[in-house]
Amino acid sequence: MALLTEFVEPKWQRPRGIRRIHVVAVLCAFAAVGVVLAMFVRYGIVQIDTSGDRLLVATVDLRLGTPALAAERGAAQARFDIEAGELKVQSVGPKPGKAELARAARMKQRYGVDSVNKSEQVTPETSAYVDAYNRVMRAEIERKHGKDVADGLLGFEKTRPTVGASTAS
Repeated sequence: MALLTEFVEPKWQRPRGIRRIHVVAVLCAFAAVGVVLAMFVRYGIVQIDTSGDRLLVATVDLRLGTPALAAERGAAQARFDIEAGELKVQSVGPKPGKAELARAARMKQRYGVDSVNKSEQVTPETSAYVDAYNRVMRAEIERKHGKDVADGLLGFEKTRPTVGASTAS
């Protein structure tokens, strides 16, 4: 048909823009879609729920990269490690020295508690992660080995009097 109009109508005589036939075609297409959808609803193929229960499709967690989310992840990881039978104490900051490594080896040997350096970079997120992890892990260590061991493992050791220090006031 298009080829026939090339010969019958010269290009300069063809009307431009939207014709009535275009409008009728679009309206017929929308009417056909409406009829098909109405039939789907009527025969139960598609069920429309307007009760409001399913109106919320998804939520966005705006806490990405925040200490609150890092703390949740740390606590969840600690619970996962406890279920796996692993006891760990995490730290953040520079790598431990020889004395701290020796102390960690003794704690591993005596109580089965590993010491892990989470990161060398101290950020609010890593600090929150480690604090939440250690808080959950501390409760488990305290349950298994007692309060004094838990305090000692997490660096809250009671200060011991040094040899030769005077006790008189």
